[in-house]
Amino acid sequence: MATKDISDGMVCKAYYLMQLQRDEGCIEYEYPYIILMRLTGQPEKVCYRAMERAAERCYIDYGVSLRTGWLTKKGLDLLTDSEGRHK
Repeated sequence: MATKDISDGMVCKAYYLMQLQRDEGCIEYEYPYIILMRLTGQPEKVCYRAMERAAERCYIDYGVSLRTGWLTKKGLDLLTDSEGRHK
């Protein structure tokens, strides 16, 4: 598997799962690249590059650090179906 095998949807799901952990008040939540590493078995650099690609495509946005970014409207739309449910 390579970066091309980690879809933008997978990256958006990782950011969504991180946000769920933060919303639940977890102090030590998992960063998206950690979630992607766990889900795909790929090394950190491959997962981080997939996150950079998703940011370039405007699915995620961030301020200081890519690892603490958030989903954009486009990223949320990628995760939801026509009835507004998360995939």
